[in-house]
Amino acid sequence: MNRCLLSCLVAAPLLATGFAASTAAAQPSLPTVERPLPTTPPGGRHLPSHAQVGVLRIDQAPHAQINGQPIRTAPGFRLFSADNKLIFAHTVQSQALTVAYVREASTKWLLTAWILTPEETSRLTAKR
Repeated sequence: MNRCLLSCLVAAPLLATGFAASTAAAQPSLPTVERPLPTTPPGGRHLPSHAQVGVLRIDQAPHAQINGQPIRTAPGFRLFSADNKLIFAHTVQSQALTVAYVREASTKWLLTAWILTPEETSRLTAKR
């Protein structure tokens, strides 16, 4: 029994390298496809055209306020920081944040919010 196990352990690496070399030689090489990296537009982030601008204050999830009016956050609520990274809502609890936000169509709950930079704030308020 030990002889069989020993011979299998010795032969396995030799077979694996021979098999890998033969399969690599048999497969044609595929052309590489270069994809451009996603970039932010010159004016900043992509925000939906129907996004509204306001001051968000998150109380205790799921309760929040937009411009002093109470609003509930949707179960799938997403909050993006000024550098467009997804952050947890509890990390900015009780802070007044200038945001662009989108409400859910059926319930009117807060679905997504983007914390705005001062440049984005001035640009978006000038448009509206």
